[in-house]
Amino acid sequence: MSIGACVGIKDALAASRLANGNADNYRLNQYIGKSFYDDENFRAVIECLDDGYNIAQDLIELMQDFRDNEREQARTLTLLSEKWLTRLKQQSSLASYHTTKRAQFDVVRVTKELVRVREATCTEIDKVIDKYRAHIDETYISERLRPGRKHRRSNEFKKLFKTSHASLREVSDELEKLRAQEKKAHDAVRTAERACEILELDPTTTDKHLARAHEDQSKKHAVLIDIERKIRETKKQQKTAQKVYRHKAMEIFKQCQYEEEERLNQIRETLLDFIQAMHTPKQTNDLNEIFSNLSNKVTTQQNSFDDLLFWAKTYGIESELTKSLPLTPVENDEDDDDEDLIVESRLAKKSSSHESHKHEKHPSTIRIENGIDDDEPSITVSAKARLRKARPTNTPTEKKHHTTTTTDPSSTTLTVLNHV
Repeated sequence: MSIGACVGIKDALAASRLANGNADNYRLNQYIGKSFYDDENFRAVIECLDDGYNIAQDLIELMQDFRDNEREQARTLTLLSEKWLTRLKQQSSLASYHTTKRAQFDVVRVTKELVRVREATCTEIDKVIDKYRAHIDETYISERLRPGRKHRRSNEFKKLFKTSHASLREVSDELEKLRAQEKKAHDAVRTAERACEILELDPTTTDKHLARAHEDQSKKHAVLIDIERKIRETKKQQKTAQKVYRHKAMEIFKQCQYEEEERLNQIRETLLDFIQAMHTPKQTNDLNEIFSNLSNKVTTQQNSFDDLLFWAKTYGIESELTKSLPLTPVENDEDDDDEDLIVESRLAKKSSSHESHKHEKHPSTIRIENGIDDDEPSITVSAKARLRKARPTNTPTEKKHHTTTTTDPSSTTLTVLNHV
């Protein structure tokens, strides 16, 4: 990297932007357009190192904002879960029931796993921030007389530059003094020349006065010549001092460049760590596993045919067919309604108080009539569909002893509806 590119010379920056084809916007500063070796422009690289602290604080704040956004999304997911768990519980039990309802609960509850993944992401981001902040605290030290921090080697580099620049500054200051004297000497010579011209045109001027004027003109001209000689010699000294200073300044600048390269590499490493924390392979695997398990759970446990049988048995639409087709067992979640228990209770009561009703068979369908109330609806189930959807299950062992009780059908139906 050239010195011009480091200190921000306007032409170098423009050429760099054109060469790289980027659209970065660089703010102007007091050192743009000036030579690094003139005056005390070496301060540009010192300020570059010191301003690295402000850049680091901005990067830390950037990562903190991303982390806070992740936490806010986690809180939003938690609120969403609470809202929809409540909403699903309040849905009509006539239209929302059994495996289909449980599938919706499963989808809502997956937010807990998503929140866990986001919280893990926040933890990883905090680790990156803490690591980078520790490095910044080691690199930048507090200033005594003013707030803020500066690079730990800032004073060292500043002292080296000033020491190297001291001889050049002395020669440059001497040259400035000589140029000021040269200007005054030129003015004095011109004044003496005009005085001689006036005396020469005056007929009353004596030879003595004219000779004295010419003598004064010669002295002032000699002073000017002497100053011009000193200026030429001082320029040679300045040129030599500039070469020496450029060499020393380049050596010091290389040390500054090493520190600057370390700072830039640290930013690069931190950005890569931050990206890794935001999207880790483990996070990807966790999300894939979460949604794969959810999809598999809905696919295997949601069964529309079982739901139809469940609804029919719950509301008293029973026959030999519904009795011979047991419901597929489903795991009960803590927030789900106990529909299966309600159905078993109803079936136990109905089996003791009613006889099985005959069903009519047709070539393609089997009609299931209500055995409790003639006003309740009936369900027509396709025999082929039943054969396709019915799953083989182990027939429970018949109990040897049965307790027969008589229950009023209307009261049983009311009890079931109240439970649902």
